[in-house]
Amino acid sequence: MKFNFVFILLLPALICLISACNDEPSSLGIEILESDYIIVNTFDSQVDSIQQNSSYFKNVVSLGSSDWILIGRNQSSLQTLSSSVLMKFIFGFADSLVDDIRNDSIDVLDSWVVLTNKYVYGDTLSSMDFTTHKITSYWPTSNFTIDDLPNLQYEPINIGTDLTTSDTLYTFHIDDDNLVFSWMKNSIDTNLAKNYGIYLDPTPSSNKIIGFQALTLLSSQAAKINVVIQKPGSFVDTISGFVSVDVSAVAGSEPNLPSGLICSQSSVTYNSKLTFDIGALPVGLVINKARLILTADSTNSVFGSSYSKNLRVYYLASNDSLDTEGNPITLSYSDNEYSADITSFVRSWISKDENYGLLIQPNNLTLGTEFFAIKGSDYSDATQRPRVVITYTVKKNL
Repeated sequence: MKFNFVFILLLPALICLISACNDEPSSLGIEILESDYIIVNTFDSQVDSIQQNSSYFKNVVSLGSSDWILIGRNQSSLQTLSSSVLMKFIFGFADSLVDDIRNDSIDVLDSWVVLTNKYVYGDTLSSMDFTTHKITSYWPTSNFTIDDLPNLQYEPINIGTDLTTSDTLYTFHIDDDNLVFSWMKNSIDTNLAKNYGIYLDPTPSSNKIIGFQALTLLSSQAAKINVVIQKPGSFVDTISGFVSVDVSAVAGSEPNLPSGLICSQSSVTYNSKLTFDIGALPVGLVINKARLILTADSTNSVFGSSYSKNLRVYYLASNDSLDTEGNPITLSYSDNEYSADITSFVRSWISKDENYGLLIQPNNLTLGTEFFAIKGSDYSDATQRPRVVITYTVKKNL
């Protein structure tokens, strides 16, 4: 009787055990079985013999959206750089002052511009000076580039005086009271006077480039102008104007790079193109992971006082070196190498059966004049050439 009772209690457990034996293998078991039919392999351009090509080229861009305006010159065995600036100022006035300005009842006694220093490129102990000129022609404020500079019209007379400098501020006076007053009138009514702004041109004796805070949505340190005004017999006051447009025009000579190097540079700007022939990979593979590794050439790289040392890489959608697709991937710097996971790019090469290569740029294309020298596809030491390491899975041939 006791035996029957125990058997009844154990019967459900026995049924479950028998049922489990008849189930299909677990997902873990399936993976173990499937591993008998696939192999995981690694393709390494440093080990496997493949064709790769790299080159660099100049691509002029507008610097109007940059956080800095750049003024100065820098000459070295690597490159000659020169950067000038265009800017305009605007004012806001109380109603009582508006009528006085309209009626030419105001005299400008003095004016000076204040610039906030954020960055230095070159020897910080070198001098940097510039001349200031009245611009006399229209210029495209939204997309002005170095290519537009030859068409800029400005008066040759230097109207900038009394330049004073410190670690944080540069100030200079404008020796043209009528010009400043015309800007005030233009701020009231554009029909009263023209305002094409001023042009700041570095002197030949300058040998460093200074980055000043530019006009941005968040900045409170962009260029300002202070103006001492007088209404004869009534008052003397100091008012402030604010920069409404500022843009740098940076010219850079062709870099004098040793053979086998490529480069990327901010603001000038230089980009590099890199291609790998991965046709040797087997058909039907699945890309597990792909990593790009570039070796920096620290001897020929030049950086300013504040910069991002990372690069970024884009997927090229055609043979056009600037026709990119999707978002860039950051190439992080560590131990003299730039590296990034480019699995998504390599998967696209495989799935689309087309490979136009990669575009390499500075992480911030319009900030400073940082020069990134990189060891390219023709570098003498093959172990330091651009490298792609691809881990992939394929079915075994049964």
